[in-house]
Amino acid sequence: MKGLFHQCCRYGTVMLAACCLQTISGQEPTEDPGEGLIPISQLPDSGLVEVVLDRGASIRAPLLREDRSSLVMDLGSQVLLLDRQHVASIDRLQDDPDIIVADEGAMYRRGRLQARPVPELVRTHGDAVVMVTTPRGLGTGFFINERGYLLTNFHVVERETMIRVTRFQRRGDSYQRDEISDVRIIALQPLRDLALLQVDPKHFEDDPPVAATLSAQDNVEVGDLIFAIGNPLGLERSVSQGIVSSMTRTLGHLRFLQTDASINPGNSGGPLFNARGEVVGVVCAGFTFFDGLAFAIPITDVIDFLDNREAFLFDARQSASGIVYHQPPQRRLPLPDNQQEQP
Repeated sequence: MKGLFHQCCRYGTVMLAACCLQTISGQEPTEDPGEGLIPISQLPDSGLVEVVLDRGASIRAPLLREDRSSLVMDLGSQVLLLDRQHVASIDRLQDDPDIIVADEGAMYRRGRLQARPVPELVRTHGDAVVMVTTPRGLGTGFFINERGYLLTNFHVVERETMIRVTRFQRRGDSYQRDEISDVRIIALQPLRDLALLQVDPKHFEDDPPVAATLSAQDNVEVGDLIFAIGNPLGLERSVSQGIVSSMTRTLGHLRFLQTDASINPGNSGGPLFNARGEVVGVVCAGFTFFDGLAFAIPITDVIDFLDNREAFLFDARQSASGIVYHQPPQRRLPLPDNQQEQP
């Protein structure tokens, strides 16, 4: 039995195929099944492409078939048949191999990865994301190397030294929570709202953490697909997807990426990924009362913080550290009998 994709409707210049999936019992067809019918046995291995149509719309999906007259793309639940004369350009996103380069101190790694569908990117890179909790609240963070260094927001750990990190370890088809309390603060940058933490490396002797890859270039553009993974309101490993709304949004004289991805309290400090699974920003703010307004710290500022982390090393004795230790209240002890005040 072989399935055949069948063209069943038209929408402007774009033809949708396989709104329904026909199955034919009996012998396999031995000749061309006709216009609009594409035998599955003839479909080649797919490769991810981004197609820009002549009216400006873009489609990012695996390419199933290509000839001089048409393109066939896999949208997951549907197959899209495009007329070649309405295609302005085709960008083959998987032509380049993964290129990963570590910085000199191996604190983090930058690279250009292959573009893949978002579900696959979540499975591949989502394990780098952790939950960061303090006595006052919770946020999100992500590992940047296998030695236990991770990034989060300054406001997530502000005025706190008792920090706990929850890692989610993949065990077959499910996850297991790994609660870690041996966490220390390495560097803080209050103005840029960034914090560098480290889990004791001894915790990872047998099972090193998954490390996220930072984008090699600040090449994200308005309209690009992005997604965030975090713990909004404590809902672990939640994924939200959107686009880049603005690259030049300034708040308090600092530049931010604006996105329409859903960001809520608890997402702070989590990574903002592009369509290649590279971290292009660190989520730092969302407006729950105004849907579609959320912001992230650009990757260029994150790299600057990591490269110059020695300038922001945490020192509890310095007032700039953000930690305030109050002196305990003094208790007045009674004087000895021979030193009692005379009336």
